[in-house]
Parts: sequence; C-alpha cells; structure tokens
Amino acid sequence: MTTVLLAFPLCSLWTVAAVLGAPPSSYLLAWFGIVLVVVDLRHHRLPDALTLPLAAGLLLLEFHRLGAAVLAGVVFGGAHLAVRRFRPALMGGGDVKLAFGLGVPLALPSLLPAAILSSAVTLALAALRRARTVPHGPGLLAATWALTTL
Repeated sequence: MTTVLLAFPLCSLWTVAAVLGAPPSSYLLAWFGIVLVVVDLRHHRLPDALTLPLAAGLLLLEFHRLGAAVLAGVVFGGAHLAVRRFRPALMGGGDVKLAFGLGVPLALPSLLPAAILSSAVTLALAALRRARTVPHGPGLLAATWALTTL
C-alpha cells in the first residue's frame, strides 16, 4: 500500500517535469524528495543514507557546470548552517546537510527565491498541521524541485 501511495506523487512530479522539459536533476529530486518528505514528516529526521546519495547524484548531473554548482551548494548550505549555528532550535542538522546538496542544481540568483519559497512552504505546512514545530526538509525539497523544474 505504501508503494502505491508513494508512486502517485512520484508519477505526478515526473509527468510535470516531462511536460515542461525539465533537466534530469528534477527527476532525481522528485524520486528522493518523495521518500525524504515522508521520512521527515513521520520521524523529523533526514537520514544520511538518503541525503548524501542525493547530493552526490545532483553533483554528477551538474558536472558540466561543476564550479558554479559547488559554489551554489556551499552558499545555500552555508546560509542554513549559519541559521543552525545561531538559532539551533530553528533548524536541524539534517536540514543543513540537505541544503548543501540542494543548492547544487540551483543557479546563484535562484538561491534567495529558494530560501524564501522553502520558508513559505514550511510555514504553510505548520498552518495545515496546526503545529508550532514542523520539519523544514519538505519545504526545502519542494522549493528546489519547483525552481529546478519550472
């Protein structure tokens, strides 16, 4: 049953990406993103067994622009690391590691919109769940997929 429930959003994201002619990183983000969102919502944890292969795969797919991809990953991850460092209650370590990988497929001008959109998705998730604390991973993944695909 879980496989069927995960297959529907994955097929939906892949269909949108195919219609829009999205880059290969969009498909990888959808695949890992669905699983990471479910894990983060259920357990408030982003396991290294998923985040590190995602980052490595995104880096391989962006090899043609390696310098810019690494710089974007360091800037996006570094900004999240700064938030974690100064306000640890606001962000978990898994979110920081995820942000380093998710910065890779984004162009430098897209990093600020990604941060704003991911925060908006996290706030919307908090409103929907009527909770004061919600994971930030789903917001990061949704924003990165949207900006990579659209």
